[in-house]
Amino acid sequence: MSGERAERIELRLPATVEWLALARITGAAVASRLDFSYDEISDLRLAIDELCLTLVEGRPTSYLEICFEADGAALTVHGTAVAAGPGESTGAGAALDADLALSSDLSTRILDALVDAHGSEDGSDTRRAWLRKQRSRQTTT
Repeated sequence: MSGERAERIELRLPATVEWLALARITGAAVASRLDFSYDEISDLRLAIDELCLTLVEGRPTSYLEICFEADGAALTVHGTAVAAGPGESTGAGAALDADLALSSDLSTRILDALVDAHGSEDGSDTRRAWLRKQRSRQTTT
């Protein structure tokens, strides 16, 4: 990424397993522009999966809003899961909870190992989570 200006990429996608790959790909592309190493990008992909699973775990979710903010040598990812309204079709919430989602404690430990900082909060209609990963190596220009 040239210079130190911040970039922001926003996604709004259905909360289904098939679309979670788009969040991983976008995170990897942004991290690549920040000159993250291969291992850092791999860690980030796993962390984005955990973030998305945390968002939809145990609740019917209509869609996810994911925001990627690149700033210098760091990437921050913010996610929001919006609960399905009455009569609205739901995405992956129940299916992911049964098939893929990990316990909150294990998910926290995974994120602790993969990123520099992370957190989440529950609201009545939404669930929010975020993570931040700093590039560990310095680039030469």
